[in-house]
Amino acid sequence: MGVPGGVRRVVAVLLAAGWLSGAIADVPRIAVIIDDLGYLAVNDHDVLSLDRRIGVAIIPDGPLAPELSRRAADQQRDILIHLPLSGVNHDNCEFAATCVDPEWSPARMADHLRWAVGRVDRAVGINNHQGSRFTSDDEAVRRLVAGITLLERIDGVDLFVVDSRTTPRSRLKKQARQAGLATARRHVFLDHDRSPEAIESAWQQLLDQARQRGFAIAIGHPHRQTIEFLGQAVEKLGQEDVELVPVSRLLRPRKTPEPIKHAEQGLPLTLP
Repeated sequence: MGVPGGVRRVVAVLLAAGWLSGAIADVPRIAVIIDDLGYLAVNDHDVLSLDRRIGVAIIPDGPLAPELSRRAADQQRDILIHLPLSGVNHDNCEFAATCVDPEWSPARMADHLRWAVGRVDRAVGINNHQGSRFTSDDEAVRRLVAGITLLERIDGVDLFVVDSRTTPRSRLKKQARQAGLATARRHVFLDHDRSPEAIESAWQQLLDQARQRGFAIAIGHPHRQTIEFLGQAVEKLGQEDVELVPVSRLLRPRKTPEPIKHAEQGLPLTLP
């Protein structure tokens, strides 16, 4: 007996959303995002010569941000706003980037995101640059997520959220998920160590995790070693029986948002 058409349509929608990635997809899937674009003319442009399924996360302050985002959009890549946030031991907030202040209101967060969207043309998602301090702060993350939701309601800008997970204490994915946003998280950093052996080891971890859960997401950076490695490794994926897909294919779909509470008063946070 054949599968009813309605069932087939539901399965197709869930697969497209990445919800059934591990359960039904015949081939494990991976996604790769290259962070920190916007500052390195040669390397950043070389990233755009890689397979177009590889997404790019562009820092809005970067002088190359508008040009790179336009070129990436022409290639139909996934483009993310790589949002600088404050870190515990290290961040670029003092000298290289405009970091989100954890005390900003949701409306001020939305204003900043509106500026970022203007710099990173046709962005479809957002992920954090650094941010181990910020993303560990429940209230700061809640206000940021409320700002993302506010931007969608006012401007119609729909952004998914990828938690770069620079700390195991990150609250970003959980809060975004509770607010009803489509979400994902990073599983592997490809180039924490830039040696060829370390990048190869991280790549194998990515493939292994994809085989175990059905999918996995990696973040890399526009280092020469990473660009050269990916140029070769992607070509061999057919031999690994693993499929490279845009990160937007591996999102947990939207859910009905839960009420956003202010921790001090326990009252709903009113949004227009």
